[in-house]
Amino acid sequence: MPPPPNDTLAGAQAVHSFPATIRGTTVGATLEPSESESACGVSTSSSVWYSVRPGTAERIAIDLAAGGALDGTVDVFHAVRSQLSSVACQQTDSEGKASFSFAAAKNGLYYIRVAALRGSQLAGFTLDVFLPTPAVEPPGHPLPPGGASGQVDRIQNINAAYSVTMHSGVSYLINLANKTEHACVSGALFAPGTKSFEDGSSLLSIRCGGYRLFTPGPGQGGRYSLELTPRESHSGVQRFHLQVAVAGAAETAPGLPLANYAHAHGYLDGGGVRVLRLYRLDVTSHSNLTLRLHAPESARFNLALRDKDGGILECQCEGSGPQMLQKQLNPGRYYAVVSERGSTSGSFTLVRESRTITSTRLSFSSSEVSAGQPLAINVKVSPEASGPVTVDIERFDPVFGWQFYAERRTPASGGAATVPFTPPAVGRWRAKASYGGSSVFSPSSVGFSYLLVS
Repeated sequence: MPPPPNDTLAGAQAVHSFPATIRGTTVGATLEPSESESACGVSTSSSVWYSVRPGTAERIAIDLAAGGALDGTVDVFHAVRSQLSSVACQQTDSEGKASFSFAAAKNGLYYIRVAALRGSQLAGFTLDVFLPTPAVEPPGHPLPPGGASGQVDRIQNINAAYSVTMHSGVSYLINLANKTEHACVSGALFAPGTKSFEDGSSLLSIRCGGYRLFTPGPGQGGRYSLELTPRESHSGVQRFHLQVAVAGAAETAPGLPLANYAHAHGYLDGGGVRVLRLYRLDVTSHSNLTLRLHAPESARFNLALRDKDGGILECQCEGSGPQMLQKQLNPGRYYAVVSERGSTSGSFTLVRESRTITSTRLSFSSSEVSAGQPLAINVKVSPEASGPVTVDIERFDPVFGWQFYAERRTPASGGAATVPFTPPAVGRWRAKASYGGSSVFSPSSVGFSYLLVS
């Protein structure tokens, strides 16, 4: 079968007006020896060409529907004299479809190439070339206090824009929630007075949804713009919800105080602006900290511990439901952050348990005594802790080694405890002690101290 008339770049079929519906085929098509490779990173075997030269700067959309079992790619190249540079590329999906749009310059020459993947069946196709809905320009629609829901896609609604008034020195929480699975709506914030999203520089970006805190600087209050754009590789509609609100004491420094053994109750909603809760912890001694987060199994919440400079010390960041975090801390200021992940929601309770780290020492009132002579086993717990103390006493057997003799329990008061002991026989004896801890002091223990009974 002879190749199609637009088999070569030089024979590209011109598209003169929009919209245009073209029926083409890869049957009989070939590849030129010096033909540009597909920017999709796949190998092709047969291709046909089309050309577009728009009279104005505009966005052009392409929609390919492959026939039969044709698997292929659609590439757009910008021609500058003899050089072709890749502009966009899309590979057909499981239904044989590919669609995208690209920004074309006034009087620019663009080539559209439809190519079959190497090893694919060759077949006909339908190519639609048209002008999509123009991109929304700043400043965008005013954003209601409760936020706005919408949708974007890579063809007809390539962006959405909203405006919000912000005041200098006031912190605002911006949350962009993705509402379509596997989608990736991204956002960018632009300064007041921005005339074009393409020409302006964004102040912050939100990649694939999420939240950010923004505070306008001195003299920078005004009407800000937010642009939302879809993931180019996602072919369908991508839904979102955007909300902006003034950050309260629960979302930004200094945070809510969290005392020892306090129970902090809260609610997070990833679909709105209640996306995190910030708590400050004052640690007054070298301590063991335990944070317990009680939440429903369905709640995908993160529990993070940060130092005074904001550095993350520990994070339970991949689980769901109840979480627990433990860390040994020096005296200082710390922050606990409970945040949502993946636009989830639910109630939670955060409990702090801080216990001062202790050390335990044991000594005999005499290092050498006679059998039947009473003495004291003294236990010291530092700092001056109160609570249960356990002393284990052992004797030495020259054939079988150390053997358990007795266990004594007594309370420590002000860091001191005493256990009376009267060795019943001569020989070698030893004792060790452990402090059981309390609500404010951590447990500790000490190894053996030795006694010779003559």
